Amino acid sequence: MINSTLQTYFRQHQVSPQWLSVLRAMAQVLQDAEDPETLKALFFKIGEQMAHSIESQFVSIETLDDLAERINVHWSTLHWGWTSLKELDDAIGIEHHASPLAEAFGDAALPWSVGLLEGFYQTVFEVLGAGDTMKVEAVNGALSDMLIQLRFGQQHS
Repeated sequence: MINSTLQTYFRQHQVSPQWLSVLRAMAQVLQDAEDPETLKALFFKIGEQMAHSIESQFVSIETLDDLAERINVHWSTLHWGWTSLKELDDAIGIEHHASPLAEAFGDAALPWSVGLLEGFYQTVFEVLGAGDTMKVEAVNGALSDMLIQLRFGQQHS
């Protein structure tokens, strides 16, 4: 568990002050105009676009450790935290640590802004050859400002 003072300090330095008020205002306008599912779908598309812009970095990946390392190079460049990947019985667990989503858009926006990470990781796995039945989804109840848990596997209904 992270010390709350350290967490507050860290969050205050995740998003450039010149953009924070813009992003928070944008999130409020979006929340007022659209339902959470529509916003999540929009942010999924943004995540897809982010991954497509660097998809050539993922073409030659052979192991889960190699994939995590390559993704972490990307996140480090953006100051977007880091990820860990692990094989589960029926899926791949994705833990994204220290994402700036909660700070940038506000804690209340996390349930829909997480779509950005879903879209990003979905596209990465598609570049690696994932089929249509395999999906990245946020794990219900596993969203916080410092840890977002996702899973890649057969889509849950």
